[in-house]
Amino acid sequence: MTESGLYALMLRTAGSMGPTIERALAAGVVLDTWMNGQAEEHITPEAERVLDAATQEWARRAQAARAVFPTYPMPPVYVEAVFNDLLTGTALYVAQQATGTRTVSAAHAGTAVRRLAAFVAAEPDGITAAARYHAVVASHEDLNAVAYYGRMRREDFLWGTLHRPWLDRLLTPEWTVYTQAGVLRTVVDGEGEWVTLTPAGRALLDQLRRTLEAAGEFAWRANAQRWVIFGETDYDRVFDTVFPDSSSSTREWVARLPLPPGAQVLEIGAGTGRVTFELGLADRVAAVGGQLIALEPSAALLSTLKAKRAQRGADHVTLVQGVAEAIPYPADRFDLVLAVAVLHFTEVEQAVAEMTRVTRPGGLVAARNPNPADLLSIPMVATWFRSLRQLAERLQVPLGEKQGVAPGRVEAAFRQAGLVEVQQHRVPLRVTAADPDAFLAFVLKGGAFYQNILARLPIEERWALLELLGRQGRELALHTRPEEQAMVASSSVITGRKPPEPAP
Repeated sequence: MTESGLYALMLRTAGSMGPTIERALAAGVVLDTWMNGQAEEHITPEAERVLDAATQEWARRAQAARAVFPTYPMPPVYVEAVFNDLLTGTALYVAQQATGTRTVSAAHAGTAVRRLAAFVAAEPDGITAAARYHAVVASHEDLNAVAYYGRMRREDFLWGTLHRPWLDRLLTPEWTVYTQAGVLRTVVDGEGEWVTLTPAGRALLDQLRRTLEAAGEFAWRANAQRWVIFGETDYDRVFDTVFPDSSSSTREWVARLPLPPGAQVLEIGAGTGRVTFELGLADRVAAVGGQLIALEPSAALLSTLKAKRAQRGADHVTLVQGVAEAIPYPADRFDLVLAVAVLHFTEVEQAVAEMTRVTRPGGLVAARNPNPADLLSIPMVATWFRSLRQLAERLQVPLGEKQGVAPGRVEAAFRQAGLVEVQQHRVPLRVTAADPDAFLAFVLKGGAFYQNILARLPIEERWALLELLGRQGRELALHTRPEEQAMVASSSVITGRKPPEPAP
């Protein structure tokens, strides 16, 4: 294939793979590039055998079908790496969702094998779709690293030292394709041999970014990060440290929620159980002889919820794994459905529609969520996060995301879902960075409010930046006054009632 033909194929594929990536993510077939190095991984020997056997079988099929992208033939080591990455990433994801840890058992590995098989069987392009999916994500990691550094030592690129340090092979096959397509080139000077992007490479990288953003792959990375960080952090302490007044005002709000005798209540995104247990929701439901169901997507947080439930003997609380956008209950089931500090992590309109669907006619839907706030209006944080602002300018991306949801959007979602008697008001929300480690853990790791910046950084730069910000924050906290470390933001509290059934 000519250089222009190969480049055109790569550019065309980068622009057309969005729907395939969406389907892969929906099927739970993922590449685990984001979380590598964040949490300890362990794949049991039995799981290794399952994954290795499947890798060999998929590689054999791909070679036989001449299905490997972007060119054929590709070296066997590359083909095996494609399917090893897909299977291992999916197995780690399965383990994280099932147990809240990154320990992969043979059962998790088997689930990953079945997921990949089902995905390939459902795709019009079959096994080629899987290979192209891998190529789009991996190419983004490679080209993005070169773009970030401006130039990389050739040996660092080939070994993946700075951007794919988990590899146990050279990126020679990829390098051959990139140079043949004219997206990377070598520059030699007195300091050595360097890899740089060509104008064609920059155009390809721009298209890869657009595709991954639109397909939700970057958003998936942010959620993967939250699942791990929330599971390994003392989140209750972190939240109460950053938002010191939130618990008392939320407790008062919970105490005022109307509950009929025998109330059936659903809490969306229960997290660590702050609202469920510490702030009195379970006690209120028990007092009226009702039942509380706590819905939470993270297996790690479900484990925390189970421990708290056992400590309190709260048998009337049922814990269920699930997401706000697809509540696993029939329509008209609950007297009250509530979500606290959750909606900004969801597809708001879909989540509110689901909350409304499962609410009984005449029942109440309630939400409490932070409003958008500029955390850089905290003087200490403005100085502290200067490097993030500079990175955003350099990378030409917005500074921050998901730092709350506009109250107008939530109110519109309530009305669009058919709720009536919609009422909304604001309550003050004090935010403090006095404990910089807690602040960093919440806004940059667990909350992933600056994920759109971090996603553009090679993995080694991400961790280096987080370590640097940790040191800078601790130093700044020693030299700033309390009033320079905090701000008053706000939360919105909104309720709406599902219309009662018409009288016969």
